[in-house]
This record gives sequence, C-alpha cells and structure tokens, in this order.
Amino acid sequence: MELDQIRTFLAVARLGSVSRAAREIYRSQPAVSLKLAALETELGVRLLERRARGVALTPAGEIVRRRGEALLGAVETLRTELDDLSAHRAGHVTLGASDTVCLYTLPRVLKEFAGRYPGIELRLVTQISRQVLELIEADQVDLGIVGLPVDIARVHVRARFQHPFVVVFPPGHRFDGRSWLRPEELRGHPLVHLRRDTFTRIWIDRILAPFGLEAQVRMEVSTIEVIKKLVEVGLGLSILPRVAIAEELRFGRLRAARLRGVELTRELGLVHREGKYFSRAVETMAEALERTLPGTRRAGPGAGSTRGVAAAVDLSRQDRPNRRLR
Repeated sequence: MELDQIRTFLAVARLGSVSRAAREIYRSQPAVSLKLAALETELGVRLLERRARGVALTPAGEIVRRRGEALLGAVETLRTELDDLSAHRAGHVTLGASDTVCLYTLPRVLKEFAGRYPGIELRLVTQISRQVLELIEADQVDLGIVGLPVDIARVHVRARFQHPFVVVFPPGHRFDGRSWLRPEELRGHPLVHLRRDTFTRIWIDRILAPFGLEAQVRMEVSTIEVIKKLVEVGLGLSILPRVAIAEELRFGRLRAARLRGVELTRELGLVHREGKYFSRAVETMAEALERTLPGTRRAGPGAGSTRGVAAAVDLSRQDRPNRRLR
C-alpha cells in the first residue's frame, strides 16, 4: 500500500467524483482509476460504488477513509517533528555533571540554551564524575562533564576546559591580604576537603602529597557549599574551584590565594560514549558547551590525558567592593 494511493482515494471520497479528484490532484482520470483499483485489489474489498453521478463509499470505504485520514495526519506530524528536529526546534538531551559544575558553571549555559532552543527538552543528572562515566558507558546520559584523565576505552573526550582552583580562607586569617602563598606555609593549618572517593579529592591529594599536607585534613564533607560555610566560620582552609567562591569573594565572606609553583588548574572534559549517534539536539548542546565553557578546546589524540595549559586566575583584587589588597 502506498501513501499516494491513500491520498488519491481520499480525494475521490471527499469530492464524490473520479474526474473532479483527477483535476484537483493533477492526474489523468485513467491514472486515478488505476490507483483506486490497485488499492481495492491489495485490500481485497470494494471501496467505492460507481453511480450515474459520481461515486459513493461502501462500508469498507468508510473505514478506509477514516483510517486513511488518521494515517496521513500521523505522517504529517512525523514530518513536522523531523523538520523541527533538523531546525533545532525539538528533541531531548540528558547531561551528566558533578554538583560543582551544575551549581557554578552550567546555569548560565543552560539558560542561554533553553532560551535559544525552547523546544529541546533538557534533563540534568547530578553525580560525581565516576558515576557520570558509568552512566555514559550505559548510554543513560548523552553528554557528561567529568574530571580528566578518563581511562575508559568506550568513553570519548570531545573537548577539554580549564577549572582553576585556589586556597580559600576566612577574612581576618593570617593569610588575609595575600594573593600568593608558598605550599609550605599551609603546614599546621587544618584542611576541610571533599570525600576521598571523589576525583577532585584524589587530584588535590596528589598535588599536596609532596609537601606533606595530605595528613592535615580535619574534616571531610560531601559538597562544596558545606566546605565554604565551614571555612567561613574558621574551621579550616580548603582548596576550591575559583568559580565556586566568586560570590563569597565579591561580598567579602571568603578570601583566596594561589599556590606559588603548584599547578592548581584542573582539566575537565566533555565526554560521550564512543560511537554514540548524535541527534541534532545533542550536537547543538555539545556545540553550546564548547562555545561557552571557560578555556575550552577540542580534544585530539590522547584525549584522556590530564596534561593541559593552565588558565590564568586573577586574584589580585579578590573581587571585593571598594577594597584593594595591600
């Protein structure tokens, strides 16, 4: 059965005349009659009664008319949805990332994306990097933002971006007013960190180990928001993403400094399952992330490597209103 046969039959049924239907659809009358005969033969029933003044539908013809109209309506809806998809007006994307990325990096990106593509449904899955990678492998999320390196063969790193970290301490601390610190100056100061099973904590421990600082952890918590509050009330220092403390620096609730001679820029990656089919919606989201995430560059061979160029972090003003560091 061909859609053209259904269209021809519906035109005849609506107009009650083979000749008028032929004129409307720009076919010859014999061509229309052949289409109708082929449809009746395929279905094994008579659909039309020929009368002196045109044609009338048989009971079977009434059924085919009703179902045929619904069928063509469904086909038109299908084409519209595919056209919308091609024009980025429809689709869905599932994005996985850590609390830190979701809280401090993605909101602006997602707001811009949702405003530009309101027909694309967004789903955000918040998990630590290890669990995001598991979801990527299982094809339960389309794209993920995770800490690098990634040593999973089935996961491809599409792009990298830079995530600068700083030493964080409360106002009035002995380090207040300092933009740079030497690692050995942190000795004797208790630290507040994320749990040991997070990629971020593993990365920080590896950096601090040569200076004998990994044993100074006073408290382990699950979220950066809690760490910020604990540091603010003076329970310890921490090492946090610069983007996560922007508001606290702006309003003077926290202070921050860089570590001299230590690479405190973490590299994150935009990842997906190797060989994954990218719908228009997913590709559009990936391009939006590449365009707006800080320090992004497309990944090449060896994408799982953690080596990268550090992004500069300006802490000279600490983002404090009407106050300059001495």
